[in-house]
Amino acid sequence: MYEDEIQFLKRVEDPSDENNERDILSEDECKALEFEFPGLPNEYTSYLMEIGAGSAREDQYMIYNRPALCHEDEDFSWYETKGINYLVIGDDFAGNLYAFNIDSGFLPVLLDHECMDEFLHKGSIKSFFREMMLMDRDGNDQRQP
Repeated sequence: MYEDEIQFLKRVEDPSDENNERDILSEDECKALEFEFPGLPNEYTSYLMEIGAGSAREDQYMIYNRPALCHEDEDFSWYETKGINYLVIGDDFAGNLYAFNIDSGFLPVLLDHECMDEFLHKGSIKSFFREMMLMDRDGNDQRQP
């Protein structure tokens, strides 16, 4: 599912930089996540099995090896969920969280730490990850030099 993204990361990342190391999750580990969080999207678990959990693009973003419900995890208790169930999957190293809005069918969102707003990603979960990578739809690097 993520062949193009894997090739893109091989082109743009420094393989000797520890900040680009990720852990590939097994199918059994992903099945356990799917059991714990029914409805967890296949595009997300495929990402964990193909690209892996950890940081990418020299700390451009981080995908956690285990998601957490925003309102239940003390690390995210600062975010005002306003009664919405968010499953936090990562962050951008600047205080913003990447999550799925469970109540809206696991739609991918950015939770902004300054204004406490949800910004819905208009596209697939795969395109959500591509945006985090700074990869455009044609496979080009969007990082500013």
